[in-house]
Amino acid sequence: MVVRLSEVPGFLLTDIDDDTLSRMAKAVVRCMNMRKGEAVWIRSGLHTWRFAEHIRYELLMQGVTSVATFTSDWFVERAYRDVPKEFFALTPKEEKGLAEAVDGAISIERPWDPAVMARAPREKLDARTAGFFPIREIILSKKWCYVGYPSEPMARSLGVPYPDLKRLIVDGILYDQEKLASDCERVARALRGADWVHITDEFGTDLELRITGRRINKDDAFISDEDVARGDTGSNLPAGEVFIAPIEVEGSGVLYCPLTRDRYTMRLIKGVRLTFEGGRLVLDKCTAEENEDDLKRTIEGCIKIDEEKARKGEIPEVRTINVAELGIGLNMAIDKAIGYILTDEKIGGSIHVAIGSNKTYGGTSVSCLHWDFVTAPRATVEVIYMDGSSKVIMEEGKLLV
Repeated sequence: MVVRLSEVPGFLLTDIDDDTLSRMAKAVVRCMNMRKGEAVWIRSGLHTWRFAEHIRYELLMQGVTSVATFTSDWFVERAYRDVPKEFFALTPKEEKGLAEAVDGAISIERPWDPAVMARAPREKLDARTAGFFPIREIILSKKWCYVGYPSEPMARSLGVPYPDLKRLIVDGILYDQEKLASDCERVARALRGADWVHITDEFGTDLELRITGRRINKDDAFISDEDVARGDTGSNLPAGEVFIAPIEVEGSGVLYCPLTRDRYTMRLIKGVRLTFEGGRLVLDKCTAEENEDDLKRTIEGCIKIDEEKARKGEIPEVRTINVAELGIGLNMAIDKAIGYILTDEKIGGSIHVAIGSNKTYGGTSVSCLHWDFVTAPRATVEVIYMDGSSKVIMEEGKLLV
């Protein structure tokens, strides 16, 4: 039987050539820094199967074994349409066993078409989040890497041309790692000994966060032994940021985020204005110019999940809306915001602040949610040190250190 290319589902295809996939795979494997005899779990969509196989090949060339699991848009759409909510709340034993057995995990962007998730009932998405939570915690305790991957439906959902999305992700992954490491180290040095950080911009951002004594993390596309020793076990690709877990119960002000994407439905949320008091998001004072309901429903749904887990004693307290992360973007191959957090938070000259979980960053919060909100790339960052002195390390998006 002959199958014409036009008859093959789009989620089985990719337009990225093998040479580029090979270079991307090498970047992923370098980032993971695994040892001979270790094992890795790769979580992939069918549209990224070839990329996953390139990664497996590069791992095996270093004596690292791997297993790849694949999910299709066909399955995801039908499962969320037909399967009862209660079954999504189950914690899959096979995935939990895999997470426990391996030494590291790589997750590649999926689904192929984000509209699949936008059509899923929110109560089933909440149930899936709760059921997967124990597996997520195991993965985050080991080496892990989340890798971006472009698709034409994803570009449509973000409202950007596909070539732009592809360039931002691919060039961002292949960005000069040595320069990235150097820039990250300079910013990290400037944050040492800091007490408070004051972030402002022309769009209304005016936020003060306290970082006294907190670990400074560098997402420089390489998980070093030193990173692991201090508990910084994960990375994103594209990489390119210095980030820190602020004191979760201190810090106040406003952050303006031009564009983000709902953590569940993948819908674009525009013109987000977040208000913090005492380190906590004041949800009643938070607004968005577009899809505000999605913003608040997702946060409220995650609060309920965390409340139930706290009631059962699975987490110490509810920290869903506490400040979780302050990050400074440093990847110069990424030059514009498109509503895709993996690239947006790496934009040079931008700042991002997250709420929710941050224990792997050196914080104290455990939550089912971690949601980053990125400023426009014109942020000014002033660091106030323990001795009372201060220094502007970024001015209107330009790095000064």
